[in-house]
Amino acid sequence: MKTFQTLGLLAILVVLFSGCDKYNEKRFSTTIIYAFEVDIHDGESAVVDLDGQITSMVNSELEKVKDDIKKYELVSIDYQVFEFWGATPNTFTGTIGFGNANSINPGVNYGITGLDLEAQAVSSPHNKLNFNSMDISTIEQYFKDTNGLRIYLNGDAEQVPVHFKMQFSVNVDAIADVKKK
Repeated sequence: MKTFQTLGLLAILVVLFSGCDKYNEKRFSTTIIYAFEVDIHDGESAVVDLDGQITSMVNSELEKVKDDIKKYELVSIDYQVFEFWGATPNTFTGTIGFGNANSINPGVNYGITGLDLEAQAVSSPHNKLNFNSMDISTIEQYFKDTNGLRIYLNGDAEQVPVHFKMQFSVNVDAIADVKKK
């Protein structure tokens, strides 16, 4: 009698679960590029106050599964300075901020002190931003909430006139449940 009950229970479980859709977790790696252009002329304030929005939906494969994204993992954020000209020597001191794509203020700030604009533009290094685990989690949540970020660049150039571009590369992985084929 026990064997019959066990077989009956197993048969019910097989029927219940065989009709379920099966999903695989899939990782979508995306690099999002965004550049700020700073162009300050003689007689103008040396204050830089810019913001711009990025989205992970630049990845067409990710766009197809955007409703199935479970989480985002921040791989890295780096920046580089290029196209510098103007008064020398010249430095930039300020913050790079990150917020929810719909935000008006950054929730995560990264300080920059005395960034030599000319040296950076000549050598073109990629400067990696090193975040603590709390900031990483916050940025990942911004992506989860809106599939993107708002980036802020605030600070002061040492001298005017000054022109430079600061380009950001945001590397993020989206993890989605994708239906098995």
